[in-house]
Amino acid sequence: MPSRAEWEGLVSETARGLGARDVQGFLDVDFRRAVRVFLAEHREELDAEPVRWKRALRSANALLYGMVRRLTPVRRLLFALALLFSLLGFLVPRDADGGEGHRFGLALLSILVLLVLLGLELVDKLHFRDELLMARDLQADLVPSTLPESPVWALAGFNQVANTVGGDLYDFVPLPDGRLAVLFGDASGHGMAAGLLMAVTRSAFRTQVATDPAPGPVASALNRILCRTGPGGSAGSRAFFAGIVLLLAPDGRWSAVVAGHPPALRLGPDGRVRERIGAGAYPFGIRERVEWPVLEGTLGADETLLFHSDGLPEARSASGEEFGDSRIEEAAARAIASPSLLVSTLAAELRRFLGIEPPDDDVSIAAIRRKIAGA
Repeated sequence: MPSRAEWEGLVSETARGLGARDVQGFLDVDFRRAVRVFLAEHREELDAEPVRWKRALRSANALLYGMVRRLTPVRRLLFALALLFSLLGFLVPRDADGGEGHRFGLALLSILVLLVLLGLELVDKLHFRDELLMARDLQADLVPSTLPESPVWALAGFNQVANTVGGDLYDFVPLPDGRLAVLFGDASGHGMAAGLLMAVTRSAFRTQVATDPAPGPVASALNRILCRTGPGGSAGSRAFFAGIVLLLAPDGRWSAVVAGHPPALRLGPDGRVRERIGAGAYPFGIRERVEWPVLEGTLGADETLLFHSDGLPEARSASGEEFGDSRIEEAAARAIASPSLLVSTLAAELRRFLGIEPPDDDVSIAAIRRKIAGA
């Protein structure tokens, strides 16, 4: 049984967590996101209602429906009982002696039923959270926190997941002959499904690179394996990986396949965009018989390749404004001194832009610079 000290500790912890920023975050982020989720199915219909009071009533109805719909049938019954007891508390007459005993009893029943319902939901959430935390730890091992060191290449990366488990991935594999194999991309969807798809993609990439690291064969292998878990497979018709497969030689020559991913940017020593690598094409895992063009070029000394997932330019502030490509290019021009500075500057710009608003999608950034000989 919890002691008085434990209850006092819980009260103190609650008080410490009720700062102005926490309350503002609840109102501006958590509550608004919950309302958006529960009203999603009827959003267009509600927005089309011109009369304000009717829209308010319909929104309340849709909000209640959205909440109840996500409960299991038994829990819907518990919720209905709680509402019934609350309603009866207002309707039943007072006791013969004018007391409120009956009403108090019904209110207590309503509270007890709601507490049981809340407890059941919390148990589910905790169980699901434990599984997500385990998946997050496994995923964290797949996205490298320490990047390989090289006398030719300077590397940097950043990854922020929108949910507990993300689907963005970057991987750098130094080869014995001095070349560098690179995979950068974004698994479709969010959460656990995206994380599992990302894990399959990384494993397939590592296996193929050990056999033949050329982008063409790597792309074919990734697509073949992902098609088995994509359309017609167990992952469903939306399981795909939009990515870039790149192979860099020590003299700066590169070859790449870009599959449904935002272009990589080749930046000059001044930070200006000199080339956008890749456009269009299918992601991996959509169609089995697809061939991607192998792009080729040369990365000059002190030039940089910048990769970013679509979660970066498409990130939206609380006002609905997009981060956009122009902010990425402006930050690159200011912070071109090193890949680590470039990546950290973009990450800081994103945090300032979002404020307390969490990202809707995973965000990954990576940069590769070809060092000047002897530097």
